Amino acid sequence: MLSGGNERFKNVDFISVLLFTNIKKNSIIVLNIINRLLNINIEWREVMGTVLKGNELNQLEKGTVLFKKGEQVRFFGMIAKGSIRVSGSGIQRIVKAGSMIGIMDLFCNEYLSDYTTEEDTVFYAFRAIDSGLLESFLNSNFDYRGIVVHSMEQEFASCLKERGLLLETAAKMYSDLKEMYNKDSENGIGDRMIQNLLEKEPKEAFVLACGEKKTAYYHERAKISLDLHKKFYYNSAMIAFYEAGELAGLIREIMDSCEAISGYMENVSYYTDSTQEESADEEEQEMPKLSREEIMAQLPNSLLQILKFAHIDKEEQKEIVSVMNMFVSAKDRLSVQDDMRKIKKQITGFYYKIYQNCVFKWFENKNVPLAVKLLLNYGYMDERLLEEDQILFLCEKMIEKQGKLKCPVYTMPEWLEAIYRGKKEPSRDSFEQDYRDTLRKEQRSGKITEKQEKEYLADNRRKVLFEIENMFTSNNKIVNGKLSTYVPVLYQDEIYGNLDRIFVSKKLLCDCILELEKKDFTVFKREAMYTNPSIQIEREYVIKHVYPDVILAPVYGTTSSMWQEITGKRRDTPGRFIFPVISENEVHKLVTKSFGRFHWEYCRCEMGAMWNNIQYKSLTSEYMDYIQYYRKNHNLSEEKREKIKTQILRARNNSREIFLSDYEMWIYSEANAAMKLNKVSRLILATYCPFNKELRESLKSNAAFAEAMAAQQRMFHEKTREWELRIKKRENNNLTVPQEFYDTYDYYANN
Repeated sequence: MLSGGNERFKNVDFISVLLFTNIKKNSIIVLNIINRLLNINIEWREVMGTVLKGNELNQLEKGTVLFKKGEQVRFFGMIAKGSIRVSGSGIQRIVKAGSMIGIMDLFCNEYLSDYTTEEDTVFYAFRAIDSGLLESFLNSNFDYRGIVVHSMEQEFASCLKERGLLLETAAKMYSDLKEMYNKDSENGIGDRMIQNLLEKEPKEAFVLACGEKKTAYYHERAKISLDLHKKFYYNSAMIAFYEAGELAGLIREIMDSCEAISGYMENVSYYTDSTQEESADEEEQEMPKLSREEIMAQLPNSLLQILKFAHIDKEEQKEIVSVMNMFVSAKDRLSVQDDMRKIKKQITGFYYKIYQNCVFKWFENKNVPLAVKLLLNYGYMDERLLEEDQILFLCEKMIEKQGKLKCPVYTMPEWLEAIYRGKKEPSRDSFEQDYRDTLRKEQRSGKITEKQEKEYLADNRRKVLFEIENMFTSNNKIVNGKLSTYVPVLYQDEIYGNLDRIFVSKKLLCDCILELEKKDFTVFKREAMYTNPSIQIEREYVIKHVYPDVILAPVYGTTSSMWQEITGKRRDTPGRFIFPVISENEVHKLVTKSFGRFHWEYCRCEMGAMWNNIQYKSLTSEYMDYIQYYRKNHNLSEEKREKIKTQILRARNNSREIFLSDYEMWIYSEANAAMKLNKVSRLILATYCPFNKELRESLKSNAAFAEAMAAQQRMFHEKTREWELRIKKRENNNLTVPQEFYDTYDYYANN
């Protein structure tokens, strides 16, 4: 922000343009003159505390958000040291020192990507709000002309490469869908939507309007050195500016294409994922039901059966058997003494190697030994560690028919197979990096070549290994919840109560999720971008219903894990949640905790750098404002303030966990007309986590509830009116109204 108010801001813009146009001097000198004239400092403050100063070097820490997608352009600049990650439209790239960023955005008057420092970075910022000021900048800065064009050519080449990778993945998904559709057609089954998706192959459907010759031309130009660019453009600002404008248009077209391809892939995955779930159900139906004697006859020496199936060499087998025998014969398997911790550490070390060897063989042939199936689904390793009744119960549950569920729930082997078959992408690791990010990092550090990076991106076996080494190993421990006694193997000592009471089936988990959704009806609703140029819709935000991917970890546990709020970079993709297959705690409580955290994390993801800025109204910004300034809030009594203080201490000052405690009271107490929240927190939750219409009607007789719910009702009424007018306008102009528009209108009108 410029100190000195709006009038000075206007003066600075006028003088900046005047000086840039008429004074052929270095831009730094020009802006220093302006600063002295107006006695101000040109700077811009980000919500998260980042301060960018114009025309000087800015020292930025790793993870700093410079610019956010959708924001008005204020700066472009050069990376003097370090690197910056640029992500948007389903693609991501790393820009290194010596390159300029934000130039293309000047031609669009808004940032089209998120810009975040990948490491500690030094950034030289130039102030500009549109392409006109870029032209003035080029007129005044001879040396930068070649750098600007070269940086944009590198951006073009990088985006073009990412688009190629997306097209390859889309082509594979197209092939899988076509194969599935051909089989269904033979059986007399067809689907009009699938026919539409198969009408053209992705490479034909997503052709760039600029043409292959132009893309090939600029792709070749990107290979020309920076020094030659500097020499060529040194004497002509006009040519440099023209080339920059041409490249900006091309890059924008590629980004729009990438967004369209990502949407296509999502539509295809809807059908291919459904097919996988149906085939899994068929497999369950085909599994025969065995008698007690027949089951137990298959399980003697289960450990040896598993090791043999996993192709563990004999020397290693001996070591594993020795350690497992020590664990089986231990008097106190729950001990936290060093000798028991050492045994469990050894078991954990070999467990995941055995698991991955077994699961890869299971992918190709489902007819595996019963002991292996129990390992893959429940972490079973040795018949001596469980009672016979417990083993029989698990076998019975393994062949139990679940039926088709509204919310997709996977066992761990089913989830890993979905990745192996290319239906799902691997999850993020514990450092918030996904598979693609990890490969890119390894390629930059020289561990792998660019060719290997491309090969590994298409290698589903590597993707499964990445998932096991990161998501699986981390979440198995997280959902177990007992860090001091953790071991991934299932054993009877840790199981409290009867298995039939604490076993988590797919149906039970799905029912609990749907039960929560009945109260908190917005939890799976997202605003998603909708584009359809064929019917003159460039960009609209419609409401989309997105159920998460829920995974059952093969472990006994006490808690659940909200691992990621979205998949990849698109905000209308499923989150990922992990629950233990045997739970010490009630499942509905684990579900409420998980989706309370999801509300918070998704809002942070959606709002980006503005997540705690009260100027941008959202769940997180209003709640952060509430807990930061509760002592000065006149709507709270002294007693209420003391309660909030205790609540903050109990949550160890973790804002998400403070919110979670209020969310749980909202679901369990306030939904039943028991007033446990204070006036301020009730208003926030009623606005951003509203109850369904039926529940609101039953509570509106209470004045406190009626007042809290008024804000949400006003917002929905305004949205209803907006969509009603939007639909009528299209109808009056004889334009097609897509079903998504009607669905969005119904969502606001009926809730």
